[in-house]
Amino acid sequence: MSIRYRKVQDNREKSKNRGKWYGRAVILDEISTKELADEIAHATTVTYADVLAVLAETAVFMRNHLLNSQKVTLDGIGSFRVGMTTRPAESFDKFDSSNISGYHIVYTPMRTFNVTGVNEAGNRTGFYVKPLLQGATAKEAPMSRNNTCAKPDAKPGNNSDTTTAKPA
Repeated sequence: MSIRYRKVQDNREKSKNRGKWYGRAVILDEISTKELADEIAHATTVTYADVLAVLAETAVFMRNHLLNSQKVTLDGIGSFRVGMTTRPAESFDKFDSSNISGYHIVYTPMRTFNVTGVNEAGNRTGFYVKPLLQGATAKEAPMSRNNTCAKPDAKPGNNSDTTTAKPA
């Protein structure tokens, strides 16, 4: 298993890094809830129907808690909370709910701190690990005939799903 990436060039006019190359993660496929439930059922003693029911109800109850201004934490995965986009008001007193222009979900991956020691000040030293990405490796995505990294479902001649990249 490797996370695939493609090489992309910074072409922004005013960028101090214009012309430099970067890596960008590529999605090769999408796994549906039903496919995930099937994998979980095969790896456990829980039936497919039970897994599917639990996953469906997880979404329902997560929504209820998020709409009640609560953060939802799923062990081993991370936390979810509601964020909002607002327009400014001239003063504290003039700001109200009409200034809210949208809502979004903020996801924070779970992370754990691995202690490596203690410094002279007595503070612990170490590093954070995100369990969902632990052991991740990267591999360059294959190039298509026209030197682009295309999504698997990209239609020929439609370059909206591709990024021009230099051949390796």
